[in-house]
Amino acid sequence: MSFPLRQFSPLDVILGHHVADGFAQIPRRFLAQGDSWFSFGSVNPLATGNMMDGMAFEKESCVVNCAHPGDVLNHMVDKRREPLFSSLLLGHQAWRWDAILLSPGGNDLIDFIRVPSVDGQGRPVPPFLRALLTPEERGGSPDSEAAYVSEQGWDTFVQHLVPQYHEFIAMRDAASSQSAGVPIFVHTYDFITPRNAGAGAGKGPWLFPALVDYEVPQALWIPLTRLFLARLTGLMRSLALPSFHVIDTQATLVPADLGSTGDDHDWANEIHPNPGGYLKLGRVFAAGIEALMP
Repeated sequence: MSFPLRQFSPLDVILGHHVADGFAQIPRRFLAQGDSWFSFGSVNPLATGNMMDGMAFEKESCVVNCAHPGDVLNHMVDKRREPLFSSLLLGHQAWRWDAILLSPGGNDLIDFIRVPSVDGQGRPVPPFLRALLTPEERGGSPDSEAAYVSEQGWDTFVQHLVPQYHEFIAMRDAASSQSAGVPIFVHTYDFITPRNAGAGAGKGPWLFPALVDYEVPQALWIPLTRLFLARLTGLMRSLALPSFHVIDTQATLVPADLGSTGDDHDWANEIHPNPGGYLKLGRVFAAGIEALMP
């Protein structure tokens, strides 16, 4: 028998709303922080859902979900930007959580790839501050996707992102936390197809215009995006942080077709799965968590 994961908002728990009645009696309680893959990825939330929707466990479980669309990792560890999450982890409203679920780094990577070669004032952006090389820097249109990557920029990205993961661990293990040492579970990001498919109301697409602006041949859009996502997965796996577990959910979904402009296969838009895609991801993520829970 499995129990669907019950979801609560942080205010439901902090303010004791009636929808959270019985929260304290649920045997297993998770605290979640993250981006749109834990919240929603469309102007119409019902068009996408989130990974929590497909999660179920052998023991009755619930999650207090503090995730926001578009959130990046350095915002997640900022107590001023995330007062509800901080209060539930560190403040007088804190609980002893059974685990912390984290959806981290996806928006950081998307924002990194989107950095243009020229800023808003018309000044060149140096290669160490961006993900992609210009046609002049790479010498035309090479056949290898790796030739389009600014390795200086990737080093900068790693140097920026890694300390944020360490800061998250420091928050969990702070003296004011009741959850020192509890496991943190993170997922990996599935393979995106760059395409002209936004989320509505002017949100997106994200990668599609960047690759067009940098004159990346369309035949390399998918391999180049996979390279970046695989590197992000490798970065998370290399961290070797205490009680930090990377659940591999990559390659779970059927990729959208190149050139499609709407809901396609398991994807609602360019970077967000549709409800069926999130169900698949949630099941894989939950199974990985269940296997590693103390």
